[in-house]
Amino acid sequence: MPPINQARAALSAFIATSMLLFASVANGQGSGQGGSSTRSGTLEVIVQDDFDGGQSRRVYFLKDDTSDDLYELKFDRTPPGHLRTGKTITIRGQADGRTIYVDSLDETGSTSTTGIDAEAVAASERRAVVLMVDLADASASSTYTLDQIAANMYTGSRSVDGLFRDSSNNQLGFAPDTDGDGKPDVFGPFKIGLSASTCDYYGWAYAAEDAATAAGIDLSKYQHRVFVLPRYNQLSCSWAGIANVGCGAYCRSWVAEAESPMVFAHELGHNLSMAHAGTDPENDGTTNSAYGDYSDPMGLSRAWHRFNGAHADQMGWSSSTAGSIATVVSSGTYEISPIGSDPATATAPQTLKIEKADSAEFYYLTYRQPTGYDDSLSTTYTRGVNVHRYRGSGYSATNFIKSLGDTESFNDTANELTVTQVSRDGATATVEIAFGTSTGGGTGGGTDDTSCNTATPSVGVSPSIQMVRPGEMVDYSTSVTNLDEATCSKTTFDIAYSGLPTGALSNSGITLSAGASGSVSLSIDTTGLSDGAHDANILASDNDGVDPTHASDGVGNLSIVIDGTAPTAPTDLAGSSGRKGKVSLTWSASFDETAGVKVYTIFRDGVQIGETGSTGFTDANTASGASYAYTVIATDGVGNVSGPSIAANVTVSSSGGGKGGGGHGKGGKKK
Repeated sequence: MPPINQARAALSAFIATSMLLFASVANGQGSGQGGSSTRSGTLEVIVQDDFDGGQSRRVYFLKDDTSDDLYELKFDRTPPGHLRTGKTITIRGQADGRTIYVDSLDETGSTSTTGIDAEAVAASERRAVVLMVDLADASASSTYTLDQIAANMYTGSRSVDGLFRDSSNNQLGFAPDTDGDGKPDVFGPFKIGLSASTCDYYGWAYAAEDAATAAGIDLSKYQHRVFVLPRYNQLSCSWAGIANVGCGAYCRSWVAEAESPMVFAHELGHNLSMAHAGTDPENDGTTNSAYGDYSDPMGLSRAWHRFNGAHADQMGWSSSTAGSIATVVSSGTYEISPIGSDPATATAPQTLKIEKADSAEFYYLTYRQPTGYDDSLSTTYTRGVNVHRYRGSGYSATNFIKSLGDTESFNDTANELTVTQVSRDGATATVEIAFGTSTGGGTGGGTDDTSCNTATPSVGVSPSIQMVRPGEMVDYSTSVTNLDEATCSKTTFDIAYSGLPTGALSNSGITLSAGASGSVSLSIDTTGLSDGAHDANILASDNDGVDPTHASDGVGNLSIVIDGTAPTAPTDLAGSSGRKGKVSLTWSASFDETAGVKVYTIFRDGVQIGETGSTGFTDANTASGASYAYTVIATDGVGNVSGPSIAANVTVSSSGGGKGGGGHGKGGKKK
């Protein structure tokens, strides 16, 4: 591998330091040591996805035109939402080392002449290269294989390429073999001498790109550079994936949970300028959960799901297909065909779009059925018409508001809109849309007959996702908040749940004054549940027959992931005796599709002697001349235990010892 040049080495050290110090530096509080600075260059916008923590963070960099150095940009206020990777900008501000505290940002001539405006390309064959990266002290290749990554991206019966083609009606996909050698463009592993302890993701990328170029890979062929890293629990980072928002001449994404294909789809979605899929059940303009819409890859789901109707509209997939989307401007009865149905044979649009004039947004009405890539979709999204809100274009979150059952309504009193589901079957859903006649009491606020403004109660579930083995009990805490205005009388809400077979609520009802909150606990017995995700709803319903009335139920979503499958047994266990009598063991990683491997346990002559999260172990407690039989087992994140590896027999000596060898992936070829 060629050495990293001095500029990149300096940048690597800078990013490593800034990642450690960022939490203690508030935006806009630069020391100004470097004085006022004006620099021009290309913007790079990064979004970091902490799925487990339920939060994300955007970071901005300027790649200087003259030096090729990267500077992190800090803003006093929220940066403009339209900023994308690949824009040409000029920054003025206070410089402090490799950080600039921005005073002004000039976007004159801001579109890079060599860049690719992903939002303007609805029909496109995108070109992505995937590079597996082994760090000095953490290894992607100990967890994943090139074939596994290729299957997730390209060759599997379901793949990221297939998902995008399916969601876009074959208007956008990722070419599996851009270099034309007859194999998927997945290369590596590339062993780079940087540590996992720094979270230096740009340094890792630069080193991997240098190694790939040295191996004969022409990176200029590709618009997307995808880096498969060691799993996030081996890194000192707080994210499972990060990506450029938008694409210039090319863009990058980093995946630290490569066993989940939807993480690839999520980060590539950011490259294409898609923001997150959240939830806002109160329809008050505030996102409750940034990743809460499980029906979309830009939310949080490890299962295959198509993109929602709002994202399909953003990407131009709907408008490019005749009859796929319709804008509703007058009252009437309308039909909706399911997302994923063939537009050529569908009898109705897959998306209805309604202007939300008070906030310059749109409502999107869609219908989902459990078929194809949506076959594991929760009944939350398949029971009827889904209501989403999105501004109609650009990088902005889509928000799932609610789904409708037959005779249920969605109301927006501010815009005098009522949507009522009339009926549904496997082919279509029928809705009645009324303008100027909102009945009140629905999501988005409403009124009772005489006295006060009511709103749909808020229902929160914590934690929203849990992963367990079959037969274990799972406990949830549910918070219900009465969002009525202060003049409203108290309401008794019935609490119920649906979607899972066996469970017990601590209370079936709760009485709340306006603005008050209360808690209900839920215990679920997972006995009999099959492996995979199982979704449920907690419902807060106003059935007391006393004013004020609430026409819409509060809905809280939860998911249980059942994993009863043990990891595969470790393979290729080998041991050697070193000069000081220590026995060094190595093995190939076990595979666990759902929970991931958490720890390996090492046995010597049937007795446990240690544990490790890596695929190597050193036994220093040995006797010269003794012979030992070693085995290793793997335990996944919920406690499933693999069978033992095939034993490795080692005789300890006071000298000698050999080195093992390994194969090379596709990255070793020359072109």
